[in-house]
Amino acid sequence: MSPPVTRASSRLAVVQRRAVAPYLLRSRAPLGNASNVLGVHRAADEPKRQKAARVKKDNAKTKRATAKPPSTENRNISEVCDTVKQPVAHTDVCQDSEHLQKRSDAPQACSCLLLNIPDVDSADAGDAQMCSEYVRNIYAYLQQLEVAMAIRQRYLEGQEVSGDMRAVTIDWLMQVQREFKLQQETLFMTVSIIDSFLQNNPVPKKYLQLVCVTAMLLASKYEEMYPPTVGDFVFVSDDAYSCGDVRRMERIILKRLDYSLGRPIPTLFLQRACKVGQAGPRERELASFLMELAVLDYDLVHVPPSLAAAAAFAASRRILGSGPWSASLQHYTGYSEETLAPVMQAIVRTLENVTEQCKLQEIKSRYVKVSSSICEIDVDGFSSDLWCKDRF
Repeated sequence: MSPPVTRASSRLAVVQRRAVAPYLLRSRAPLGNASNVLGVHRAADEPKRQKAARVKKDNAKTKRATAKPPSTENRNISEVCDTVKQPVAHTDVCQDSEHLQKRSDAPQACSCLLLNIPDVDSADAGDAQMCSEYVRNIYAYLQQLEVAMAIRQRYLEGQEVSGDMRAVTIDWLMQVQREFKLQQETLFMTVSIIDSFLQNNPVPKKYLQLVCVTAMLLASKYEEMYPPTVGDFVFVSDDAYSCGDVRRMERIILKRLDYSLGRPIPTLFLQRACKVGQAGPRERELASFLMELAVLDYDLVHVPPSLAAAAAFAASRRILGSGPWSASLQHYTGYSEETLAPVMQAIVRTLENVTEQCKLQEIKSRYVKVSSSICEIDVDGFSSDLWCKDRF
C-alpha cells in the first residue's frame, strides 16, 4: 500500500524533479529569448552529418538565387514570382533613415516645381517632433475641422446677448488671462467654446458671464499644465455665482457641444505662416496682437481661424514693410492677397475704434504695449501713419 500523498510530499517531489532536470527546463526564459535559447541547444544536439547536409543545401539555394534568371517571355506568372522572391540583405534601420534624409533629389509636388516654391519642411526631416512627413496632412485635416465646426455669421440675432456684450465680456476674460498667466491658446479656445455654445443655445444676459467663466475653465483644463480651480473663477467673478453653478454649467456645455472641443484655433495656423514667411519677433508679436483684436469683432466670428491668422500675418507684414504676400505663403496657407484684403480691412477698422473711443480697457492697454515695443513710436503716430486705409 503506497503512502498517502500530502502537500509536503508533493512539494518534496517537485524539488527533487527540479534538481534532476536540466537548467533549461527549470528556468523560465523571457519570451524574447526563448527561441534563441532553444535554437542554441537544438543546434548543439544536432548530429554533425545532418548539420553538414543542411549547410550544403543552404549554399546550393543561395547559388541558385544569385544566378541570373532565365528569360521570362514564355513563362507563367507564378514562375516569375518565384524567381523574384529573393532574400533581402539586412541593413541598419538608422543608417537607412539617415541616408534618406540626406537625399536632395526627392520628388516634390508638380505645383511646387512649376512655381519654384521651396520645401519649408525639408530642414526638419531629422526632428521627429516636427512631423515633417505628415505636417501637410495635419493642416489639411485642421482646415476640414474648421469647416465642419464653423460659426454662423451674426448668430446672436434675436438673443438678449448682443455683439457689444460679447466684446466686453471677452475683454474681461483677457484680464483674467493676464491675472492667471494663462497661455494665448487658452484664450482662443475659450472664445471658440463660447461661440460654439451660444450659436445654438441662447442664454439670458445675466448668465453670459457664467458661460464665459465656465468656458475658460474648460479651456484651461485642455491647454494649461496647472489650470485654475473652480474657486479661482468664482473669486474673479466677484462671487456672482457659486462653485455648484460653475460645475452645472460645465456639464451643460459639454453635453450641448457633445464633448467636441477640438475646433482649431488661429494660433496653429499663425505658427505655420510665420515659419513659411520667416517672420521675426516683431512680426510675430504684431500678428498675435491683431488676432486677439479680431476675436473681439463680432463681424468676424464666422471667419475661419486659418483665414484670420493669415490676414493678421499679412497685415503685420504690410505694416512693418516686410514685403508683399509671396507665392510660398499663398501656397502653404491657401489664401491669396485678394482673399485676405476684406479681413485685413475689418481688422484695421477694429483697431481704429480701439485707438479713438474704446471702452475695452484690456485690449487698449495691450495696444499701447505693442505699439511702444514694436513700432517704437507714440500711439497717435502708430494709428495715423501706419494704419492708413489706402495701404490695404
